[in-house]
Amino acid sequence: MHLSSVTRTMTSQAVPATQAIPGDTENLPVEASRENYPEGGKEAWRCLLGSFLLMIPSFGFQTAIGSIQDYISTHQLSNYSVRDVGWISAVLVFLTLFLGVQVGPLFDRYGPRYLLLCGTTASFTSYILLAQCQKYWHFILCLSICGGISSAIITTVSITVLSHWFYKRRALASGVCMGGSSIGGAIIPLILRSLFPRYGWAWSIRIIAFLALGCYAFGVFLVQGRSPKAPLARAVVDFKVFSSPRLFFLAVGVFSFEFIVFGCAALLPTYVRFANFGPDTQFYSLAILNSCSFLGRTVPGLAADKIGRFNILLLLIIVTLTAMGAVWLPVGDRNEATLYVVVSLFGFGSGGWLSLAPVCAGQLCRTEEYGRFYGTLYSVAAFGVLLTVPVGGELLQSTTPQVLIGFYAAVLFAGLACITASRWALLDWKWRWKVKV
Repeated sequence: MHLSSVTRTMTSQAVPATQAIPGDTENLPVEASRENYPEGGKEAWRCLLGSFLLMIPSFGFQTAIGSIQDYISTHQLSNYSVRDVGWISAVLVFLTLFLGVQVGPLFDRYGPRYLLLCGTTASFTSYILLAQCQKYWHFILCLSICGGISSAIITTVSITVLSHWFYKRRALASGVCMGGSSIGGAIIPLILRSLFPRYGWAWSIRIIAFLALGCYAFGVFLVQGRSPKAPLARAVVDFKVFSSPRLFFLAVGVFSFEFIVFGCAALLPTYVRFANFGPDTQFYSLAILNSCSFLGRTVPGLAADKIGRFNILLLLIIVTLTAMGAVWLPVGDRNEATLYVVVSLFGFGSGGWLSLAPVCAGQLCRTEEYGRFYGTLYSVAAFGVLLTVPVGGELLQSTTPQVLIGFYAAVLFAGLACITASRWALLDWKWRWKVKV
């Protein structure tokens, strides 16, 4: 998912003649610059629709994990602390991101079809087994491990396959694909709010499982690759790529994004409960967060293709940080209306971070290397996900909701500094405000 091409005029103004901005098609290898990206057409849009559907029950379930975590912490696992229950969702999302480094080379070599068949079958199985879970180790095995491995396959393939079909429109395509997870994160809490009182835990999860099966069946049918298959590469985290300052700072920024986004997704219903709001607010707040995240993953992609991916990403971080520091931190837990406003702003901004960060990163590699590169970057960022829910849960349970939001705002400020440094390094340490980058 590369940066869009920089015009000759902007390039000459922003960068010395000997310094090319990565992502400019004129400076790509010959075989990449001549590749014919469809940028649309029946097959390309079918693939995008398939990726969108696959993301709804896979990554979408993870963005709605707060509903599951809060339910089991007050029912099956009521004897455990918020921190202990948090490890269940933390391991789930950690494996999803960390194992991308293993999936990436397999995708580059074998394409999407067989990987998706394996991943979706394992994911459906994990849902069915989850319905029977009663003990802590049950949830770790079925939800965290089985669910994490299967989601790693589905999400990595769903995102990286788009690099076969889109170049100039990759920010938009990535946003639409990631929007599937926002849709899942919005509708799953509302479905569970209706199902839990009527049918209890087991049948509620089974219903979610069969809804997932429908999305998976259509998604696998629609998604297909088109690039030549690369030789099977060894799946390792290549730390040498982080010797580049722009990639190093971007990686730290992505680490902070994952830390905040999944911490909020997992802990928001629990935060609402500790702030003494009603049970309905727990479900509605998560649904609003993910609904606005859908807009954040799609609308900024349109602007980013025209104005620049790094530029829009920085703007979204600044707006979100302002909302967290000026509204959510001081008065966010005083009434429901204020909570919904700040959650909406946070959802829109964080949705943009998640969709634009991979697009910004993709400028540093060729199309056939993107699967491995994406997996490497997010295997490092996965450690932010592993830590955020247990750390945030401990803060929430031992201090106040305001302390938790203040902590996340500080982490986001560090992410802002890193993305700013990454953009600066991309321009050869010569800051230019008006460059499309």
